[in-house]
Amino acid sequence: MYSYTTTSNSHPAHRREGSSTSSPYTYTTTSTSSQFTYSTTSASSPYTYSTTSTLNNNEKYRFSVTSDYIKRKINKYDDSDDDDSDDDDNENENENVTSERSTSSGRSSTSKTKDCSICIETYNLKHFIKITNNCIHSNDICRKCVVRHIETQLNTKGDVEGILCPFGNDCGFLIEYNDVQRIVKGNLFERYDSLALKQALSNMPDFRWCKNAGCGSGQIHSGSDKEPIMTCKACGEKSCYTHDIPWHDNLTCEQYNEAKKGEDMATQDLLNRETKKCPKCGVRITKNGGCNHMTCRVQNCRHEFCWLCLADFEPIRRHGNHFHERTCQLYV
Repeated sequence: MYSYTTTSNSHPAHRREGSSTSSPYTYTTTSTSSQFTYSTTSASSPYTYSTTSTLNNNEKYRFSVTSDYIKRKINKYDDSDDDDSDDDDNENENENVTSERSTSSGRSSTSKTKDCSICIETYNLKHFIKITNNCIHSNDICRKCVVRHIETQLNTKGDVEGILCPFGNDCGFLIEYNDVQRIVKGNLFERYDSLALKQALSNMPDFRWCKNAGCGSGQIHSGSDKEPIMTCKACGEKSCYTHDIPWHDNLTCEQYNEAKKGEDMATQDLLNRETKKCPKCGVRITKNGGCNHMTCRVQNCRHEFCWLCLADFEPIRRHGNHFHERTCQLYV
């Protein structure tokens, strides 16, 4: 069904009407020479169009469209605003098109990348690895960060058996040899492999390293404590299996123990006579002259105390010598 009505100020007597059943449609317009209003409604394709315009030099108008597929509004005012508005709308349209394309056809491509939880860099999913065979958390750390974590542990601790998964307390599994072999390549793995071998050998109860600093070899000594002299097969240097030191010439192990006790006692006596422990940090300090007001030389300590009674020197400075210990010769 179709109906049509028109009224015009330029021809007020002019009036037209019509009807049709082919496409249900309603149309109404009121117009002057400078302003008009126009609206349509159609049942065949739901659509609404309205515009108000002043046809002057400023070309001010408002335009709005609503349909099942399009929603758009544009406000146009001065010439400078026209360009800005059009540019903004074009940008918005481009963004919408890009968004729709990524949603409809590019979804699989965006899902192939993600951010590393440590370095926050974006990588393809193939760069995210399962760190250990025991890990049950998601693979959110990139290979580069895992390699850097292993290298840092080797540089700071030199312990190949204590490297934990960098995921944190939520994981806590050890990174084992097979894991490192799968993740790390080149010189870093060769270094790790060498340290792992040395550590494994050192954990063997009968293995001893040669005590010759220029050798670096080692061997299993089958004689144990009953035959304490171990001769290196690489350089011929003799060492003591029992004490794990260069061989003590002219002394049996029992004689060495007695001599060591005497040396230890003499050393301890010397330390007690010539040094005192800082009351705050415990580092031994020697006094080579001067007064009894001491200052610990440890940078993070710098504690001040009396050499004779070890009393804190701060209250002594503020209140006087009666803050020394009563047994101190400086107490008054």
